[in-house]
Amino acid sequence: MRFAVLCDHPFASPLIDALRKGVDGHRLSRIVTVGTSSAKGALFPEVNHSDSWEELLVSKEIDAVIVDGAGQHVLDGVKQLATANVPLVFIPRADQGSTLAYELSLIRDDNHVFLYPLLWHRFDNAVIALKTAIQTGRLGRIQFLQLHHTLSQAQEGMAIPQQEIDARLLHDVDLARWLMGDYNQITALRSGTTDAGVLMQNVVLSRGSLPEFNWQIQPTVGRDDWNLTVKGERGTARLSRSGSSGSWRCEIESEIVEGNEPETARQALAAISTALHEAGGEKTVSADDDCWGELVKTFETIDATHRSVKRRRTIELHFEPMSERAIFKTQMTALGCGLLVATLPLTLCYLGIASLIPLPSSVLIGLRMLIFAPLVLFLIVQILLPLTRPSTAERQSATSSSEL
Repeated sequence: MRFAVLCDHPFASPLIDALRKGVDGHRLSRIVTVGTSSAKGALFPEVNHSDSWEELLVSKEIDAVIVDGAGQHVLDGVKQLATANVPLVFIPRADQGSTLAYELSLIRDDNHVFLYPLLWHRFDNAVIALKTAIQTGRLGRIQFLQLHHTLSQAQEGMAIPQQEIDARLLHDVDLARWLMGDYNQITALRSGTTDAGVLMQNVVLSRGSLPEFNWQIQPTVGRDDWNLTVKGERGTARLSRSGSSGSWRCEIESEIVEGNEPETARQALAAISTALHEAGGEKTVSADDDCWGELVKTFETIDATHRSVKRRRTIELHFEPMSERAIFKTQMTALGCGLLVATLPLTLCYLGIASLIPLPSSVLIGLRMLIFAPLVLFLIVQILLPLTRPSTAERQSATSSSEL
């Protein structure tokens, strides 16, 4: 496959390095860097460079675009590329915000564009080994998960910016959901909150049938450290990562599995290629529903941590996808309520004007039409709404399909 990269800062990752080496026939065709003054040619001299994402709309030399960044130029480019049915490999970042995820979801539903969120830990051999141990029951029933993250700061006691905390939490929340399931209760607590950031943050993910996932981050003078402990009835597994490393190390009893960045990149590229191929090999076919849907839920969970801190209580999320018909009915209900509320004061205004100012009958008729015409049109739409409902045969067919 031929990939292009759209980013707002110069970077080099194992995925890009693998593309430059042509791993498994995949290659890097173009790099578009926007919002940066760096010398693009010095970054990857052997690759075509550009500072305009518009070129990707008409390029015939790419099969998918890898997106990394949160600058406005990048976000605008992502939405335009998705609208144009250009396949996207999306690297999620917390500062992109849930609004972007919702907008891309709507574009995806309308255009069936291929959107693939790239979450690095899902392709690491050590993390995969931990998930396999959990799924096969090797650890027994899981009792709890504890993740402790220390983030390097220049001075002792220096606060961590909230944006940086959210950036780390986003991927760790997806890891927890990927390992254990659909957490929907979020409890968050911040300690030592200042204008500069937070000295410590704790987040607890829970659900009735799932073990609690406890997440904690705090500053340190030394290097970054990341440790996940999974406690089961039959044993304990530990997943760790040091510094800025992009690979993990899993310890289960005496067995040790270590991830490898080049191998992780190879598996990620293979998964992307397979997903696009299974989607039909066309640029207008959507990616795996669960994969993108899980990313949206992860962004919603990050937003819920902020609400939990503000309200000082547990936030419960309801992940219920709304159909187009349900969305339409909700919008129509809101519109109807607004019209009913507005009609009364407008009617009183009309009566006051008509009683105080002598106006021609044609003007009075026009005012009455302006006041009551929207309400009449709304009522007509409500009367016609039952005609849009599926027939009994269609409902029975849909029910049979869901049961199968």
